[in-house]
Amino acid sequence: MDMIAIQYNAKLQRLVKQVKADISKEIMPLVRQLVPEYTQDAVATTDAWSDLITNAMSFLFAKWSSERVSAGAQRIASEFVQASVKKSERDMKKSVGIDVFSGSKTMQDYLHASAQQNAQLIKSIPAKYLEEVQTLVMANMRSGMRPSFIEKALQEQFGVTQRRAKMIARDQTSKIQGELNRKQQQGAGFTHFRWLTSHDSRVRHDHDVFEHRVTKYGKGVYLWSDLPLEKGVPVSPGSPINCRCTAIPVSEREVKANQDKGLTNPSVSK
Repeated sequence: MDMIAIQYNAKLQRLVKQVKADISKEIMPLVRQLVPEYTQDAVATTDAWSDLITNAMSFLFAKWSSERVSAGAQRIASEFVQASVKKSERDMKKSVGIDVFSGSKTMQDYLHASAQQNAQLIKSIPAKYLEEVQTLVMANMRSGMRPSFIEKALQEQFGVTQRRAKMIARDQTSKIQGELNRKQQQGAGFTHFRWLTSHDSRVRHDHDVFEHRVTKYGKGVYLWSDLPLEKGVPVSPGSPINCRCTAIPVSEREVKANQDKGLTNPSVSK
């Protein structure tokens, strides 16, 4: 992951750990306290303990869907988007020597929508985590499982949630950087781009093909308005989930030079 994704993930991991701390504080003491009741013979068992667990979970759901949490998610999302914009501007300046302006209404609308989408994803992390925990705890208590077993299951769910948070950070970073790259290149007048992969074992086969395919514009060169197809769907670098590819701006002059040198395949456009 690049630095922005690492920083974004670090913030999401702190959020996950905070939810875990609340689960350990509010739920596990109740499980240990109620063990004599929920592990007794099923005929004699009442579900009085389930009300206590449900009430404790309701408290956690309310806490982690509060306005304070929403505001925190919005702040993290906004910081992430702004960091991505600055990186994209630096990359454009470095690659083609152009200062881009991200203050247009179209760009601001996109950045606002991206921040809102990420805020919703951030809020979904504790919500989904708590839903899974409630299901896990209730099912295992009904089955008469001991607290140690339930605690181990909760630890495994914590790991699942950590991995989901990391996936969100990595995927959203790739998506927004890819979209910003596209919008800024097009805004600067670039109609073509070169597909560049990460050159490692995790690169998708199709994306490796995109990089090496000779089109009528050059090797790995495509039109922003006529993207290559992956399983019949137009894709740009960074848009598919967990895609780490990037788009390098290609000028009309470079395309013309490729054509003049015979470095193109006139029959292939994408």
